[in-house]
Amino acid sequence: MPKCWLSGMSKIGLREVDRLEVINLMDNYTDILMPGSEGVERAPFGKNEEMRTAPLAEHGFSTIVKTLMGGSEHSILVDTGVTPDGVLVNVDRMEIDLQPVESIVITHGHVDHTAGLVNILRRLSKSGIPIVIHPRAFVKRWAVFPDGVRVHLPTLNREAITEAGARVVEITEPLLMAEDTVLVSGEIPRVTDFEKGLPISYAEVEGRLEKDPLINDDMAVAFKVKRKGLVVISGCAHSGIVNTLKYMRKLTDTEIYAVMGGFHLTGKAFEPIIDRTIDELRKFNPSVVVPSHCTGWRAINKICQEMPEQYIHNSVGTKYIF
Repeated sequence: MPKCWLSGMSKIGLREVDRLEVINLMDNYTDILMPGSEGVERAPFGKNEEMRTAPLAEHGFSTIVKTLMGGSEHSILVDTGVTPDGVLVNVDRMEIDLQPVESIVITHGHVDHTAGLVNILRRLSKSGIPIVIHPRAFVKRWAVFPDGVRVHLPTLNREAITEAGARVVEITEPLLMAEDTVLVSGEIPRVTDFEKGLPISYAEVEGRLEKDPLINDDMAVAFKVKRKGLVVISGCAHSGIVNTLKYMRKLTDTEIYAVMGGFHLTGKAFEPIIDRTIDELRKFNPSVVVPSHCTGWRAINKICQEMPEQYIHNSVGTKYIF
């Protein structure tokens, strides 16, 4: 089991890794014919002269990350998709071994990042595997739309997680784990004037619905790659992707090399901030930008146009090597 601990320091001692591998297990897009490039390996079209079944896409997010430092390796699973078995189907189709996974990070409590957790735990069958999560991820949440339509979002079941053999590790502050090669952000400060969370989000409190746009359980993970810089993976970035990058850079005193994951710029409430977000992203001068999941077609297309040298289109099954 990895050694994990909390830290309230203004600067976190995140250790450099020699190599970082990130495999996307679930995203909104799949394309088995998409070509790779340097450091980007796509899901193979075939094996042993037979065509492979393409991995599934769904409105969810999950990725497996492996850090290598000297002779030490650590594997972390980040998020678990929106259906109970979607990630497991893709793991089997891509012939990925989940057994090296030593901990699971849940970026926030929404169902598109949590639904596969219990079944994945049952597959792993590891007693005491830590589930790193914010305490508010267990809150009952609703989406209330401008036309009055209300939708209850499935909620994480703490008992089901522990019954599956896992150990819940609740955090609000930054957390270092895996021999200090993995940083989980904890709560992310909101410092920009344009990233205001999810306006349709409500929390159920003692039977009443209360506005909950900030979604304080939103977290991200980061890794420091030797001779590169910081690689940041967001789930949905409900804190704002710019807020997320600012905080990770401040915590580690390290410049951003790559940013990956959901930027949550889809829909009418967020499209007005696409241009501002891209302007701010440019200021970080990242070498790699991989918007996926809830970033949305309009934002992804605009990022591709405005940052063509940095942009990489994600597809389920893609392995990124840093």
